[in-house]
Amino acid sequence: VYRCNPFKKCFQAADGSIKFVEMLFSTSLVALVGAGKQPAFSPRRIRLYNTKTRQFICELDFATTVLNVKMNNKRLIAVLENKIHIFDLETLNILHTLRTPPNPKGVISLSSNVMNGFMALPGHDSKGEILIYDVINCQVRSSINACNNPVQKLSMNAEGTLLAAASTQGTVIRVFSVPDGNKLHTFRRGSSSATIHSIAFNRNSSLIAVSSSSRTIHVFELKSAQTKKGGKQTGGKNPAKSRSGSTSGSLASLLPNIISDIVEPGRNFAYINLKDSPQTHRTVLAFEKGQDKLLVLSSQGYFCRYIIPKEGGECKLAMEFPLIEKPDEEMGVKIHGKGAAQTLFHLQYDQRSVGEGGESKHSTTRLAKEHFENVFLEDGGEGDEVVGDNIGGGGSATATHTSSDSKKVAAEERQPQVRGIETKSQQQP
Repeated sequence: VYRCNPFKKCFQAADGSIKFVEMLFSTSLVALVGAGKQPAFSPRRIRLYNTKTRQFICELDFATTVLNVKMNNKRLIAVLENKIHIFDLETLNILHTLRTPPNPKGVISLSSNVMNGFMALPGHDSKGEILIYDVINCQVRSSINACNNPVQKLSMNAEGTLLAAASTQGTVIRVFSVPDGNKLHTFRRGSSSATIHSIAFNRNSSLIAVSSSSRTIHVFELKSAQTKKGGKQTGGKNPAKSRSGSTSGSLASLLPNIISDIVEPGRNFAYINLKDSPQTHRTVLAFEKGQDKLLVLSSQGYFCRYIIPKEGGECKLAMEFPLIEKPDEEMGVKIHGKGAAQTLFHLQYDQRSVGEGGESKHSTTRLAKEHFENVFLEDGGEGDEVVGDNIGGGGSATATHTSSDSKKVAAEERQPQVRGIETKSQQQP
């Protein structure tokens, strides 16, 4: 785990192969999914881990491989190929299970703002339909006919009011309002097909950055987000160009995708030419606090900070940090440094469990408030405000458990199971 500004390593652990990790903002709560090389890190298991206490909080077991995990302050979303499980993050109770079309890439986007608690997911496996789902009230809000080809990338802004989508063609990025699904902008990334790696909004949703399998990272300007109350321009220096963008945005909601893509003038505002070809590796983007800094993380092991010119054009490389280095024994912390992890609480969750007399038995798990503590901030500091794509406390957890004989069910219908871990010092008589 790295701090972005100033750049430094905050935490390191090495205990098995990890497929991917999802951090809850700047807190110590992270979700891990293994690569399957070790039984404890099965790709069918999500492990919630506290990087401050270096303890596992609990485990969520599933019948099939976990393809994606998203979290905000209220919800944890587990994405399987044909199902999406929605959990309450505080109690870890499963709230709802969505049966979805085949989603082998685990494509979803979750709003970080719980006041607009929306999730976007593909609604079809052969065409570009997107469903907007309310994860707070567990109901579908709208359906968007976004593109002609299947969706390969989705990204929401911080407020949960805008959604950017890209199809498997990868030539056009479309921006929709949430939850009504009106198309606001269309941006052309290029004329050749590409795999979209990352889409990120800045804090006030005036810029959007896109990285792909091409050598260019594109930064687009959202015209409607740059107009103050009263109609004054705040970001564009060409009023005619801004009026053109606003007019094209109005036409976009009335014209089919193939026509609106031609009408709308959606070329990039700024760009970055990468020194290495990204054909064999991927990049992840995020905007730093402020509007003029773009962070680029490469799977080749580089973390870069670029400055976006106010007038547009090529972005300037401000800093570059290598992530691949010799093992740092002082900073390295093994998760099982003192042997196997000890059990905090052992909790089986099965909605089909029934007690005597046919009454349902409810098992409750509750995460302590300290699990959401910001531990990666400097003492006395306010911390970094980083907004992007997959970039983003200590204390005990309590549980009550009533044992019961659960019914055996088929693997494909099996509900997720919850297990947790605790140190002996936290066990009370």
